[in-house]
Amino acid sequence: MAPSARLRAALAAIDDANLADPTLVTVRASRGPKEIIHANLVTEWVLRLKPEADEALLLAARGHHFRRWTVPRTSYPAGRSGYLRWRKDLHGQHARELGLLLADTGYDEPTIERVQAIVRKDGLVRAAEHDDVQVLEDALCLVFLETQLVDIAARLDPDTLPGVITKTARKMSPAGLALVAEVPLGAGSRRILDAAFARDTVQRYLDAMAKADWSALAATLAPDVERVGPYRDTFQGREPYAKYLEDIIGSLSAYALVVVDMIVDGSRVAVELNETVDDGEDRLRTDETVVFEVRNGLISLVAVYLQTSERIAASSA
Repeated sequence: MAPSARLRAALAAIDDANLADPTLVTVRASRGPKEIIHANLVTEWVLRLKPEADEALLLAARGHHFRRWTVPRTSYPAGRSGYLRWRKDLHGQHARELGLLLADTGYDEPTIERVQAIVRKDGLVRAAEHDDVQVLEDALCLVFLETQLVDIAARLDPDTLPGVITKTARKMSPAGLALVAEVPLGAGSRRILDAAFARDTVQRYLDAMAKADWSALAATLAPDVERVGPYRDTFQGREPYAKYLEDIIGSLSAYALVVVDMIVDGSRVAVELNETVDDGEDRLRTDETVVFEVRNGLISLVAVYLQTSERIAASSA
């Protein structure tokens, strides 16, 4: 559907205001004011996530950082609390100023309020996958990965970087995560991104297994996940594999899982761990290595390699 004249006028007015941004950036060989480039990228991802996006969502995508440069980060105290206050105040300012612009271009109050709610990210914590506020959040995260990953990787300690990336991933819906593979990145940045996402996914899988949280574990698995056991026993598919783990581990007494080490190489993760269960009056510990393949933020392969189990006294377990 072609955009209405009113929508075209509002988008043009937003762009006219953001043209005054003094910060110039180059993305995908295009150079221009940061908030213009940023808003165009966010709009592109919103339409890929939700092709039927209505005018309110498109307006929020284009105007979510409306005149952002007018309140610099340095105008607030340093530290995380200062940053959070700055960000919250900016959301409010963007919504207020955008509301005035939309009123001038003829939008009614309910539409303006909806746009402002999306810009403020109202209800994000409870938002479902395709809710407008989550779609905008997914788009923002995808743009962040495309435009800031290289700079952050150069600035941060290598041990800190994965945590920053995984915090971004945890803001995203499955639909947003599925598009991460399509973010245009160089080979080095792609490897950094894949490794951080793979580590996070596998860690969530292991945490869920240790807590016997089978729904959380299933959420880390690709629909066509394949599990290859130590005796070449295989399971294919998310539900059969998750149910197999639930049945096996649920039948064990005092099951405990301890991760010893984790090695990440791109989308492949090798985990050295041990599993311990009650065995009569003693405990039986099995050391093993599990190799995971992660694709599009979900585990596509689990390969288990066991060592000989060892019986240990319960008092020393």
